[in-house]
Parts: sequence; C-alpha cells; structure tokens
Amino acid sequence: MKSLAEALSYSVAFLASVGRDDEDAADDDCDALESITAIIRGATPPELEAIRVASESAISTLLKSEPSDQALIQGYRDCIENFCNQTA
Repeated sequence: MKSLAEALSYSVAFLASVGRDDEDAADDDCDALESITAIIRGATPPELEAIRVASESAISTLLKSEPSDQALIQGYRDCIENFCNQTA
C-alpha cells in the first residue's frame, strides 16, 4: 500500500501545484483531480493514513532540497488537508 499511497500523493500534489499556461491542459488537470477526489472519498482510514504518511514524507524530503519546490510542497499539504483530515 505504501507505493500506491506515494504515487497517489504525488499525483494529487503535482496536479494541484502545476501552473498550466494552456487552458485545455488546466481543465484536464481539474478533471483528473475531481476523479481522484471521488475515489479517495471512499478510502478506508488505513488508506488515508498511508496517503498522509506518504505526503508528509515527501514534504520532508522536499524541504531538504535546494531550492525546495514550494508549489509542490503546498500541493502535498493540500492533499493532506483535503483528503487525510476528512471526517467520517
């Protein structure tokens, strides 16, 4: 589950953080995020915890890099806030 959580966490963070100049590409990113959101809403507590752990680990790694990718870090933080902190 760890690898899947890491991949999902990265996908959400990347899509949330990337700045698209192409309006069609930005719309496609939004559509992808909406689809991912619908799936994650049905995740179990252990699955959400795995996503949270993967996101926090990625943030920690990114904060150590120079220069750190602040947009991607915020994408991971958004992932945690929007998915992992949801209430049942």
